[in-house]
Amino acid sequence: MLFSALIVAAAILADTTPAAATAATTATPPAATADAPAAKVEKTAKPKMICHSEAVIGSLFPKKTCYTEDQAKQRQQDERQNLEAIQNKH
Repeated sequence: MLFSALIVAAAILADTTPAAATAATTATPPAATADAPAAKVEKTAKPKMICHSEAVIGSLFPKKTCYTEDQAKQRQQDERQNLEAIQNKH
């Protein structure tokens, strides 16, 4: 009974990932038309996304998170500053 409840809960948690976030990362840009200049296509190109899986406490399923390069660099810098602040307290 408990095992089946855990399986149902895991299935529900797996389905709660936002569909818009995964759809945005897998969407392909529209093809350039013959009369559109190539420079215009490059200007409208989407920024490169960096995705990775994070372990979720209490779940067997990892959570996929995606960031732009700038967001990933900023997040890494913030995490490093937080770690240094914690280490300096002790």
